Amino acid sequence: MPSTDDRPGLARERTGLAWQRSALGFVVLAGVMLSVAAHREAPGLLVVGAALAAVAGAVWRQGRHAYGDAAVQAQPRALALIAVATAFSALAAAIVVLVRL
Repeated sequence: MPSTDDRPGLARERTGLAWQRSALGFVVLAGVMLSVAAHREAPGLLVVGAALAAVAGAVWRQGRHAYGDAAVQAQPRALALIAVATAFSALAAAIVVLVRL
């Protein structure tokens, strides 16, 4: 569906903001995981928190790259990677909730 707004660059800006929002979500997940690691005294969760922080950095960088492009293009590889990262984040969260580490 085409945008009703005729100003150039808004689609690119929305794409960049969406990637930043996704990166912020991964940062929040990393913070929650680190908090759980501290409260449960589970050093193994520090690795998961660090991995989530690394994913957040990669997602943020992808958003900066997407915003820098002159034309907004489909990014199937980047979307596949973020889908895999989201699935692994959900799996890690389920393990934290179900298993007392």
